[in-house]
Amino acid sequence: MWDSRIKRTILISVLSLFGLVLLIYEYGIIISRDNYAPGTWINGHYFGMKPVKSAEEELYENPADYVLEVKFRDADYQIHGHDIDLNYSFTEDLEKIKNGQVAYLWPESFFVPGYEIEKKITYNEAKLIDLVESFDSMRPENMKEPENPTIELGKDGIVVAVAQDPGSVIEDTDGVIAAIEKSVMNEEPRLDIEEEGFYKISEYTVDSAKVKKCVDYCNTIVGLDVIYQYADTEIALEPFQLYGVIKISDTYDTIISKQRVAEILEGFARLHDTYSSIRKFKNHNHDLVTVTNSDYGWEMDVEKETDSLYSDLIHHRGMRRPPEFIHSGFTYGKNGDDIGGTYAEVDLNAQMMYYYKNYRLVLNTEVVTGNVNLGRSTPPGIYDVDYHQSPATLKGEDYETKVTYWMPFNGGIGFHDATWRGGFGGDIYLYDGSHGCINMPYYMAEELFMEIEDGMPVIVY
Repeated sequence: MWDSRIKRTILISVLSLFGLVLLIYEYGIIISRDNYAPGTWINGHYFGMKPVKSAEEELYENPADYVLEVKFRDADYQIHGHDIDLNYSFTEDLEKIKNGQVAYLWPESFFVPGYEIEKKITYNEAKLIDLVESFDSMRPENMKEPENPTIELGKDGIVVAVAQDPGSVIEDTDGVIAAIEKSVMNEEPRLDIEEEGFYKISEYTVDSAKVKKCVDYCNTIVGLDVIYQYADTEIALEPFQLYGVIKISDTYDTIISKQRVAEILEGFARLHDTYSSIRKFKNHNHDLVTVTNSDYGWEMDVEKETDSLYSDLIHHRGMRRPPEFIHSGFTYGKNGDDIGGTYAEVDLNAQMMYYYKNYRLVLNTEVVTGNVNLGRSTPPGIYDVDYHQSPATLKGEDYETKVTYWMPFNGGIGFHDATWRGGFGGDIYLYDGSHGCINMPYYMAEELFMEIEDGMPVIVY
């Protein structure tokens, strides 16, 4: 009896369980007809027994929040989602998943891995193109051609290539639009037009082989030691002067321009030549006197020196030598002082002669200069001693005079002894002066002759 009861209870339980399972299964079929099957996961979200619309709402992203920053060389622009009717949609893939599920097989969903889907991105292409073409940076009239580098001499005396304005020319504007469209489709936040390589590049850059060769050549010339010797003073051409003789073409070819060499030397000569210049001279009384008539000083022969220096430069030769001179002085010191401390000074009014050696007064004496009344006044000026001779015969139209010491400095005018004179100084020169020479007492002429040097300056005032 008990066995039959147990069997009946078991049968009822089994039938009840089967009925419950069948009920659940039938419910799953019914619910899965318009909804996702139970156990459905999409993009990490559980959508079992939920309709497609519910999934759309939960996965929705607002396209208006999207902003693409487009960086040009000269400006930055922003493209907002609403500017181009940007739209995001998962509908197609969501419906595809739903349509792929069979209602009576809904239990399979519990054994299917979660689905991963991508949203579909759409935009108004015409609006995007119009917007991009409206950017100032995309307008041809606003684009600037790239500039080639310049070759410049730095303050340190080194020649370098200096990059110039890279310009803003975009040759492939369609390519820019395509790159922006791609960025929108990939939801990228930023696009750099320069990094994408859309800008026109200058024909030459600082890294171009010809530019580097040009720089190397210029530094070779600028680095030469070109030193001119004026007596014991050395004057070097500065880097900017040497750089100035190089002619560089638009294609970075280089030559030494002979015309520029001449121009540099003309400027150098104007700065350092002293010949025929007006001088302020501090005399024996420490008075400042102006001497205008000068046949003394340094004068470069620019034409000849141009040939010499040009030859040195084209052969990349440095040098240390005197330049080609038309006139040479005796000394050359600070600020172009070519009188220095060794010179003879003749004061016509005082009828005195002074000889300084190394800034020390060695001798001074009364003299007789050219006869004023006969129009033979000794001409003022600065001269240099041509030579010194002993003995000598001085000849003129109406005279021939033998002297022991003769030291000419201005053609036929010079220092000499005048043994026929009984006196010197005072106003003798006014009525009984010389033919223009500086007449000196014998022993003073002798001493001067022993001290004097050829080329030494003589100042007459």
